[in-house]
Amino acid sequence: MAMGLRERKRRLIAHELAQTAYDLTVERGLSGFTIEELTDRAGYARRTFTNYYSCKEEAVAALAVEELNAGVVSLPDFPDDTPLIEWLRALAKHQLSNGLMDVLVKLEALSKQNPGLEPYLSRVYKEIRLTAWQIVHDRFPDDITPQQINILVGAAYGALTMMLNQISQPSPESATTLDREAAANFLDAVFDQLKTGF
Repeated sequence: MAMGLRERKRRLIAHELAQTAYDLTVERGLSGFTIEELTDRAGYARRTFTNYYSCKEEAVAALAVEELNAGVVSLPDFPDDTPLIEWLRALAKHQLSNGLMDVLVKLEALSKQNPGLEPYLSRVYKEIRLTAWQIVHDRFPDDITPQQINILVGAAYGALTMMLNQISQPSPESATTLDREAAANFLDAVFDQLKTGF
């Protein structure tokens, strides 16, 4: 279903505010700017900010959610006969492409410098898992139980969260690039293990 003009505008504003909050946090740290400075730079009123986010921390972490939503919108069609594990592998790789993985690595680094971000980053990971759960449920409504989806999504995305935490650097400047091949190989190892069991 095509997104209406109003929803596209809402998404654009949310993204611009989140990107500005993120950029300012990288430049100055969370305590180095005010919401007024954020909204001035983004070109919106403070009231607009409060319509979208409750605080700077939520806005910073929301950049990953915006990237996630963009990935869901651009989700490619997979053949109907794609096995569940292979489909979930492709879904995970797609979700992490187009910048989401890089944003998550940088958010991990920012949360080490700004501990107030940690609960918001945890919410981002939860939203990624819930989004994956819903997509799998919608794709395989009669082939897999909710409990089986919980196990698969929890295992795959839990492993990914651990990987991101381990590879993140102490500062966002040193976390500007991610070895995409290593990340893809890690995901393949996770899904290969899920296929064969333990």
